[in-house]
Amino acid sequence: MSRWWGERLRIGLAPDRVDLAWLRLGPRRAVDRARSLRCAPKAGEPAWQAAIEALGEALPEFGVKQGAAAVVLSNHWVRYAVLPWQAELTGAAEVDQRARLHFEQTYGSAAIGWTVRTRDTGFGAPHLACAVDTALIDALGATLAGHGLGLGSLQPLLIAAFNDQRKQLSGQGAFAVVEAGRVCLGLMQQQRWHDITSRRTDADAAEVIEQELSTLDADLAPTPLDVLLVGEDVAWTDPARRPARLLGAADGVGRPTLALCGIG
Repeated sequence: MSRWWGERLRIGLAPDRVDLAWLRLGPRRAVDRARSLRCAPKAGEPAWQAAIEALGEALPEFGVKQGAAAVVLSNHWVRYAVLPWQAELTGAAEVDQRARLHFEQTYGSAAIGWTVRTRDTGFGAPHLACAVDTALIDALGATLAGHGLGLGSLQPLLIAAFNDQRKQLSGQGAFAVVEAGRVCLGLMQQQRWHDITSRRTDADAAEVIEQELSTLDADLAPTPLDVLLVGEDVAWTDPARRPARLLGAADGVGRPTLALCGIG
């Protein structure tokens, strides 16, 4: 059962679009209605501002006036890190502090304004961390509250997509999530995260993935490659240099939107 079982309103936010879906509850969750809106970031504004404004315009027309929303954020707005296991870190607070230090050392003063979260991946396993601009989270919460809604759940696209597809993944190889203008690639070894890279690109996604994988040490370069295509605007041309299994429909029909990733 999905951890978002009680949240029927699903929202996906990306730089160029907002996706909304209203789910019908039951043993198998079905989409009762859905809507997507285009938007475009404006110069001088945060890259997420246009999507937040479009969401505010769409909610009244969508007709949801109460409850909590489950929101999936585009990988464009999330920073990821896989941190080595450290036995001396004895609690979640210490792990979170270590992750914040990593982001501040990597990205500088910009990371001071980020919300950082880590995920418990088990004893002895690397720590998975992500960071999101706190101003984005605050603006999202305020927009929802202005329409009588609460922010029930917030997940990055990579994590929502992984939760959706984990039963199909071998846990030994590469998992790529491709959306318009961005490729996020996670490497796994023995069902544990080994590394995550996220790259903005206007080039063919398959070529970008191959470039990223070719930089790995030969002993770490994974043979299995699973690819999830999110949204109908994603182009895919298999370079035929590395076998890839497409988890999303290649022709765009039946591909998940951001709003529908992770409903499990």
